[in-house]
Amino acid sequence: MKLIVSVPERLYYVRLLVPKDLSSKTTNTLQSLGVMHVETSGELSEEDKEKLKNYAEKVRAFSNLVDIIESYYKFTVVDLKREVSLEDLDRVVNELHLKLSKVRQEIENLVSNKKKLSDEISKCLKQVKALEVIKREVSENLRVFELSFAGEALFSVVALGKSQDIEPLITSIPRDVVVKWGFVGDETIVFMVGVSSAWKEVQELLSKARAEIIEFPKQDSPISEYLNYLSKHIEELRAALEKTDNELEKILRDNLELLALAKVISDLIKSRLDFLLSAASGEYLLAVEGWIPEESLKTLENRLSSEISTYLIVKVSTDKKPPSKLKNPRPLKPFELLTRFYGLPSPGEWDPTPILTYSFLAFFGFIMADAVYGLILLLIVKYVLDRSGFIDNPYSPNYISLKKMLLMLGLSSTIFGVLSNTFAGYSVCFEGGRVMLVIASEVSSGLINIPSLINLSDPMFFLVLALVIGLVHINLGYVLSVIIGVKARDLGRVLSGAGLIISEIFGIPYVLHEFLRYDLLPLSNEAYTYMLYASLIGVLVMIIGTVKSLGGIGLFMWIFNITGLLGDVLSYSRIAGLGIATYVMAVNFNKLSFSVYEYFSGLAPLAGAVLGLVIMIVIAVFMNMFNLVFGAIGGFVHSMRLCFVEFLPKWYDGNGREFTPFALKIEKHVTLGKSV
Repeated sequence: MKLIVSVPERLYYVRLLVPKDLSSKTTNTLQSLGVMHVETSGELSEEDKEKLKNYAEKVRAFSNLVDIIESYYKFTVVDLKREVSLEDLDRVVNELHLKLSKVRQEIENLVSNKKKLSDEISKCLKQVKALEVIKREVSENLRVFELSFAGEALFSVVALGKSQDIEPLITSIPRDVVVKWGFVGDETIVFMVGVSSAWKEVQELLSKARAEIIEFPKQDSPISEYLNYLSKHIEELRAALEKTDNELEKILRDNLELLALAKVISDLIKSRLDFLLSAASGEYLLAVEGWIPEESLKTLENRLSSEISTYLIVKVSTDKKPPSKLKNPRPLKPFELLTRFYGLPSPGEWDPTPILTYSFLAFFGFIMADAVYGLILLLIVKYVLDRSGFIDNPYSPNYISLKKMLLMLGLSSTIFGVLSNTFAGYSVCFEGGRVMLVIASEVSSGLINIPSLINLSDPMFFLVLALVIGLVHINLGYVLSVIIGVKARDLGRVLSGAGLIISEIFGIPYVLHEFLRYDLLPLSNEAYTYMLYASLIGVLVMIIGTVKSLGGIGLFMWIFNITGLLGDVLSYSRIAGLGIATYVMAVNFNKLSFSVYEYFSGLAPLAGAVLGLVIMIVIAVFMNMFNLVFGAIGGFVHSMRLCFVEFLPKWYDGNGREFTPFALKIEKHVTLGKSV
């Protein structure tokens, strides 16, 4: 069974008691070992609650500080070189808090200064726009103070707005107001002079038009002179803004590793806070409860003996649901990602990672059965994927697992490609002692004249093979369900699953013999009749099991077991469909690219041949890469669907929770900022 399913690590629920004055040392020991999944164990005293409240406030303030500073960074990955010991953790937190508080103040000052400079530049540019229009449409002899004036008798105002909004305003201006306007791109500048009694009405019109009033200083100088001043002033402001930007970039760059360290430590002290909130503290003792793997219990006792000496650790019974800690051989570890995605094993459940690994590799290999495609996929995953821009953090554990899984899938594709003698739509054969590449559909023999084990050019063979794989795969699920039912003493589940399997074993050969005139076994007609009786007995057993599980409604629900089986098996035809599609597209893309070469070489013997060769290569590479990318995506998605929808629900629940040890984990690569 270990080759099909694995068993998660056995966990013990333990209670650790230590003197209260050794609580800090115990916390450091547990965090450095990282073997205990801590559970909430009891109420804290009022004194401890107050201490935890103060510590939680410290953690919150530090975490907020880190988040605020991180928000100023663009996404980046930092290689962290500094090491931190648990004994120095509190001291390092205090130092970092002090340094980062100063950094935050400097950053916020520079950001505030940047905003002021940007706003001032924007204001000056709007003044320049307005003055250029007024100079052109009104007069260059106007004085600056005359542009924004509000007196007892007269007023003047300059406004800027979108042309489509300003147009209705111009037609609605009161008769005792003079207006001049000009266009700048899709915006309109208006200059109005009128009697003060009309000012309120003009303000309402400007508001409706969503126009912005441009203020000018009370300066007695010509427009031209003020424009020269603005030009110089804008240059000075831009220089100051550039200097501020450089200073901000320097501060962010100089404190990059400091912030990365602070982010890692922030996660550590949050973990420590969770641990302290879970611990029960009395007047003299600290009690910690949680789950420990069987093989790690002795290690913990030895470490506590050498570092704490005064402690008591005991196994205790509990009604709490244990977490799941997966335990698989190293080659299968990457595929634990699939198990986590579907759901971790519940207590007492098997881990489906081994059978998921074999199934996924086989399904993907059949769908992408091309040796060249497999090798290219390997190279892309190994050398291109990290640098593609699609991966935010190439050092995250989940991505590393996914990458290893994709490498194994690329290898599977290569192996199945060799077995099917398919190399980017071509096949290898021998003729007259020479190795030749021919269009795959034109050869029936495999590599070195050995017949292909997977004949992609025969759709019926591939379809039958896919359905047989589906039948075996689904029935393996039913067998596992029966075994689980036996272990759980669930008679209904056992009878329902066993009856379906019996009806299949005897019913399928009978149906093939009687209706399709195909003898799966060399038996007489009388023997096939007995198979019918055995199949009906299997159906009866299945009905009894369904009634046992569901009650009276089981008399009607058993039929869905058979129809569901048929639908599930037919679902595996997607393996043949996608596999043949990948193969046929590769063959036809090659024919298309070669026909392009023949066309151009026929136009001109030399130049046409060279041009045709170049175009042929471009088309062949582009089309085959298209086929590879979409074939790989389809192969991955549909392989996952067959495992998650057709197979696992037959026997696996997956309602467990992750084993998350209280551990010291200093990441060597830290991501800062938000990805766009």
